[in-house]
Amino acid sequence: MVFQHASELAVRATQFLAKQAPGKLTPAHEIAAKVGVSEAYLAKILQRLTSAGLVRSFRGPGKGMELGRAPEAITLADLVRAAEGSGLSDKCIFGLEECSPGHPCPLHNDWLPLRTAIFDLMEKTTLADLVRAAPEWPETKESPLPGIAAAAAAPDTQRKKK
Repeated sequence: MVFQHASELAVRATQFLAKQAPGKLTPAHEIAAKVGVSEAYLAKILQRLTSAGLVRSFRGPGKGMELGRAPEAITLADLVRAAEGSGLSDKCIFGLEECSPGHPCPLHNDWLPLRTAIFDLMEKTTLADLVRAAPEWPETKESPLPGIAAAAAAPDTQRKKK
């Protein structure tokens, strides 16, 4: 399973917000500059995150964004669902419209336990875990999410020591 670009941007934007001082409102243009995308494109993702209650937006003087919940209360699954939609868990690995036990794709039975494991990992990995695992994003265009997934999969005792 590969995350869509919107999910990567949702993670990057919320990670940036998680590292801001409590109560600090960050303008969307500042988040977009840090994430490396246009403000207009990021605004669509921030709107989805706001609708899901993961980010709060304030207008007027001193306007900006902040996390809607504590980083420990936001999971990777929350971010991906907000960015990509709720149907993510039902998607066929090949992208087929119909993939079920009655009409399986060639990898259907092998993919089910892997998909379950991935979603379990996403449900237990918090934004706080992601911030600890990757405090700064690499300068390359490569997604840091594979490294984050490996770090997040580490036993809880190792994650909490960092």
